[in-house]
Amino acid sequence: MSQNPLVRTASGLLLALALAGCSTAPLYYHQLQGGLPARSTPQAGAVILVEAVSLPAEVDRPQLLLQDSRGQPQLQEQHYWTASLSRLLTQALAVNLSHQLGLSSVYAAPQLSLGRAALHVAVDVRSFRLEAGEGATLAAAWRITRPGSAEALLQGYYRQHQAASGSGQAGLVAAQQDLLDGLSREIAAALAAQPAWL
Repeated sequence: MSQNPLVRTASGLLLALALAGCSTAPLYYHQLQGGLPARSTPQAGAVILVEAVSLPAEVDRPQLLLQDSRGQPQLQEQHYWTASLSRLLTQALAVNLSHQLGLSSVYAAPQLSLGRAALHVAVDVRSFRLEAGEGATLAAAWRITRPGSAEALLQGYYRQHQAASGSGQAGLVAAQQDLLDGLSREIAAALAAQPAWL
């Protein structure tokens, strides 16, 4: 029995689409994490809450966003963060501060079950750039406050560029990790200079 030409054409299209789906490019996942080693065994101390890190809207997306040599944004459709970029930064900062200060009582927002924190750390990222063939740039304003007070106890501004430590997107993410660790060290050093608060 002969098959309808329309049915044969539709079947051929479905087969082609199925085969095309099998040959899609692989997906890659990247993360930022607390990369600084612990200086000592963390001890209980002042409760410090790292508030959710704010980011420029254009980079706060699931995919990596690179800039080409002309400064044009290039969305990397096969390269994703393992979680929200703001969440990754918040958690990494909390882990790094815990390790640098030797405190087990540093938390990443949101921690709704926590009691009142003694100190809040707020970070506003102004520039988070991954530049193809160049490296990474991180610029962020940070401030430390008491709960319920808008007055900054400590504040600073961090801006650095780091050359890529390897090729491709992984090298750019590694450079951004180094910058995040540098920002963490700066905030931790400012806090460590006020031992009575900790």
